[in-house]
Amino acid sequence: MLIGDPSTAKSQVLRYVLNSAPRAIATTGRGTSGVGLTAAITTDKDSGERRLEAGAMVLADRGIVCIDEFDKMSDIDRTAIHEVMEQGRVTISKAGIHAKLNARCSVLAAANPVYGRYDEYKNPMDNIGMQDSLLSRFDLLFVVLDVMDPEHDARIAEFVLRMHRYRNPGEQDGEPIRIDGDVDNLATYEDKEEEEMEVYVKHDNLLHGQKKNTQKLCSLQFLRKYIHVAKSMSPVLTREAAECISNEYAKLRTTDNLGNKSKTLPITARALETLIRLSTAHAKARMSKTVEKRDAEAAVELVNFAYFKETLKKTKRRKERDEDDEDMDEEDEDDPFRFDEKDRKRPRTETEDQETMDT
Repeated sequence: MLIGDPSTAKSQVLRYVLNSAPRAIATTGRGTSGVGLTAAITTDKDSGERRLEAGAMVLADRGIVCIDEFDKMSDIDRTAIHEVMEQGRVTISKAGIHAKLNARCSVLAAANPVYGRYDEYKNPMDNIGMQDSLLSRFDLLFVVLDVMDPEHDARIAEFVLRMHRYRNPGEQDGEPIRIDGDVDNLATYEDKEEEEMEVYVKHDNLLHGQKKNTQKLCSLQFLRKYIHVAKSMSPVLTREAAECISNEYAKLRTTDNLGNKSKTLPITARALETLIRLSTAHAKARMSKTVEKRDAEAAVELVNFAYFKETLKKTKRRKERDEDDEDMDEEDEDDPFRFDEKDRKRPRTETEDQETMDT
């Protein structure tokens, strides 16, 4: 889940996943209901019989469901996806129809905080404002902040302007943009012969900017094929990786019990499954047949980064008061006729009384 300030490119991340994943379905929080995500029972107009229609999560079996504006969904619709995210299936018992549909899909959601913008002086759980039963089903939750940095803002402005100026080779004025390029074309003409797939994208100064380093960008076709091959791997968990995951899970639970850190997600037994899934995914990305200790360490590092978000403390006013007090103390030390509060509270001695009588 991505949660953070507006205009931080959360929707663009979802759109890139839609174009790169082999199977992905996009929905929005406003235009989605719990029935639309799982399954619905409708009536056939001709025969009048009841029929079952699959929802977005069932259609995205073995794929990804991208839900934008997740915070705009009602609580009743959110509870409909609890079973899907936990069991990977949809159970229907309505209108005399009893069925179990596979919905083994990943969920990528984007949402805004409760107050519109993320308040760094409040706990992450107060900013998110969702039930723990739903948040615990997400493996990772990333907080995206709109940090005001002149250099970063200049790079963003330069990139957006380049995208407005760029045009694909051969593109004509007024031509519609194709969002899903791999959709089958139902036409009478024959497609041209497929060209050889390029691993890296050719550098374009107008699209990618000035080339500052030797890093290369992978093409979208190669990335899609790489994901397809990596998902077919089935690595086995080794003993060292299992011990590392077990120890780190115990540390996470201990940290949650002490309550010294603010967390973005509740640490439950599902966190153990999260560590296993992330370790396996890291091993698949390496095209490895075994899940090694370094895969478990990478998963632990990712979980620690996503689970714990530091909360800023309101110390500005206190610092200003302390600085003002220090300035006043320095001025008083320079003043020879300074009256000290300690002299008022300290009792006068006999010698001091005698001196005052003499004067």
